[in-house]
Amino acid sequence: MILNHVAHAQDVLDEIASYHVPVIVGPIYEAPRPNERYDAVFSLPAELRKRGVKIALAGGDAGGPRNLPYQAGYAVAYGLPYDEALKAITLNPAEMFGMGDSLGSLDVGKSGNVVVANGDPLDVRTSVKQVFIGGEAVPMVSRQTQLRDEYMPLTEKKP
Repeated sequence: MILNHVAHAQDVLDEIASYHVPVIVGPIYEAPRPNERYDAVFSLPAELRKRGVKIALAGGDAGGPRNLPYQAGYAVAYGLPYDEALKAITLNPAEMFGMGDSLGSLDVGKSGNVVVANGDPLDVRTSVKQVFIGGEAVPMVSRQTQLRDEYMPLTEKKP
């Protein structure tokens, strides 16, 4: 059993921990409710982890998977240890769904999915430079990158 879409749960954290089941948190880009602290949503992953709960972070909308690293970054800023934040978007979800032996970390015998970036993967300023899925490079050209490359020089010119 996995508890999914856990949010706004500060009042029941100990009860959730007592279930001894993994939890999918999020998305954490929600505003706090009127009766919650300003940081209740952002600190939820750290609070669950402190109680020994295995967590994964969830997207929530169509852009959710793209924003998972940034949600992990927010969770770090609000108390989740960095290595636990990485696990919350890699190894933990794989283990929760019984696929930890083939996905979720770079180990011998696992699928070789790797993201190469120019900085910290949890930082919004970081750019993805290359992606490898199953050991194969994924083309990094899309309609969006073509448009960016075509029009970016126009926006960089200064009068």
